[in-house]
Amino acid sequence: MCRHHRIPMRISYGNCKNVGQFICTKGNCRARSKVSRAKDTWFENVKLSMLRVYFLMYAFAHRWSYDNVIFEDPERDTEGCLSMATIADWYSYCRETVVIYQINVQKNIGKIGGPGKVVQIDESKFGKRKYNKGRHIEGHWVLGLIEDGSEDLRLEVCPENVRSAEVLVPLIQKHVIEGSIIHTDCWRAYDCLGSYGYIHKKVNHSDPDNPFVAPDGTHTQRIEAQWRVVKKYYKHNINNPKDFSDSIVEYMWRRRIQRNKKDLFLSLIEAINFVYKFK
Repeated sequence: MCRHHRIPMRISYGNCKNVGQFICTKGNCRARSKVSRAKDTWFENVKLSMLRVYFLMYAFAHRWSYDNVIFEDPERDTEGCLSMATIADWYSYCRETVVIYQINVQKNIGKIGGPGKVVQIDESKFGKRKYNKGRHIEGHWVLGLIEDGSEDLRLEVCPENVRSAEVLVPLIQKHVIEGSIIHTDCWRAYDCLGSYGYIHKKVNHSDPDNPFVAPDGTHTQRIEAQWRVVKKYYKHNINNPKDFSDSIVEYMWRRRIQRNKKDLFLSLIEAINFVYKFK
């Protein structure tokens, strides 16, 4: 509706390659009353053609490399090559959207565990060995949590790269129902969990006789097994340390889609529809 003449506006594409705009055709209003059809949507301020936008969305969903995106670009011959910066921007744009969506999904699912249920917890450091050797790793500490009998994996990047009780306990409380049985290793930050309403059991990996499973059956093998998969994803897909936290959430989004046997591209569109609700 034209705000000056209060009459319906019509769609005009002109030379536009994307979604077009609404214009008023009354008098000289055409020049001053223009509203993009993409206003307040995923496509707002997009300069690329719709073909390229959907192509980049598809490429992100299927984790194509930048080189592959450039090679497969359907408009490369007519519009020139996509720049690395453009691809990076669109991948970041998609990632931000799935992060918002995944966090909401996880929030709606609620906490894991409960009275009589076991939650395995462990922390691991993601990064590269300093000078490519030795045991010292520079990177990010990540807390992992998974309930026995469930595939609902939770991952949290430790704030300030610290894994003290002051950091880990609030993260555990965020995800685990009070009264749950928690299995951990002997890292001292977990020693206070009993004071927060949890039943805490430990496995001592330094025990030469029972390094993996404690005599009472306590173990953290399931959560430790998850690290191999997550770190493989990290090695091949996370190149920018600034994106680390978002990329970990993206991994959980992809993992959920894979386990539910859903289409990645359609799942991305589902996330976009959630974040950019029609107003």
